[in-house]
Amino acid sequence: MRTAWNVFSFLAVVHLLAIAMFIGWLWHSDRLDSARLRDAQAMFAMTVPQAQAAAELAAQEAEAQRQQQEQQLGRDHPALSSRARLQLIAETQQETDRSMRRLDDVKTQLVQQLALAAQQADELQAQVEAERRSWVQSIEAERKRRADTQFTKAVKLLEALPPKLAKTKIVELVHSGKISQAVAYLNEMNQRAAGKLLAQFKTDEENRLATELLERLRTFGLNADVAEGSRDANTIASAE
Repeated sequence: MRTAWNVFSFLAVVHLLAIAMFIGWLWHSDRLDSARLRDAQAMFAMTVPQAQAAAELAAQEAEAQRQQQEQQLGRDHPALSSRARLQLIAETQQETDRSMRRLDDVKTQLVQQLALAAQQADELQAQVEAERRSWVQSIEAERKRRADTQFTKAVKLLEALPPKLAKTKIVELVHSGKISQAVAYLNEMNQRAAGKLLAQFKTDEENRLATELLERLRTFGLNADVAEGSRDANTIASAE
């Protein structure tokens, strides 16, 4: 549980650092400033329906303003000819259209920048995930290395013990339900030391136990090889 909490804490810190680095990169590369930050905040402050409604309201207000300008022009310039009035109205409409196009261009640019930022965030997330997997694999490799080292030390200690005492340790492992561990030790011991150990089994019950250990020693590793072969076959089938 403590290891899982450490891993979770590490990943949380990594993600926070990644986000901070990404924001810092945007700021120092002139892709983000206070004005754009306010624009982004304003964009995400509304939902899509609210933004559509606001756009429609702005269009209605622009149209109302245009009509009001036409009426004001009519009152301020009553002597204008119909042709001149139509030309003035057309110019006003063109200016309004240009303003709307500028707004659309700004909106499109913001959307593109947000898409690029999302893509870069995804790439950063993938990089962090790859680094996390590499870290977990290195931890697992180190754990396995330490376990192998301790196992080798245990085998060397058994080989150094007097045969009778080594036999007692093997019997204790069997009686505690760790017969597979006992067979693994016997498999790694040199043949001379293992033979002397097994020669200490004297009674009928001990002889039966020695026979079972020898049989398990004969088939030791076969089950692991079969399981490994099954995993390889499943891997190939999944790839196909």
